[in-house]
This record gives sequence, structure tokens and C-alpha cells, in this order.
Amino acid sequence: MSVDLTEIEEAEVDLEEWLVEQAEDGIPEIVLVGLLRDYADDIEQLGYVPRMWGESDR
Repeated sequence: MSVDLTEIEEAEVDLEEWLVEQAEDGIPEIVLVGLLRDYADDIEQLGYVPRMWGESDR
């Protein structure tokens, strides 16, 4: 499955905006980094992004 470069850029902008919103809401950056690492590890292990995250997925 090929992904359009525009889609990648849009996803990057969306993620950046979400991270900024979280930081502005007082979530410490170290917590955000930890969350991103945990999700990246899960996705790497599964080989895909689950369409629903549940206790059994973690």
C-alpha cells in the first residue's frame, strides 16, 4: 500500500498540533514522549496500528 506524501505531511501536522495542545494543557513533555514510545513499541510488535486500543492490545 503506497501512501501519498501529502497524507504523511498531514498526519505529521495533526500529530504536532495534538502534542502542542497536550503540552499547553499541562501534560509534561516527558509523559508525552513515554506515551509515544509505548505506542510505537506496540505498533512495531504488532506490525500494524490497531483500529481499537484495548487492554488485550497492550
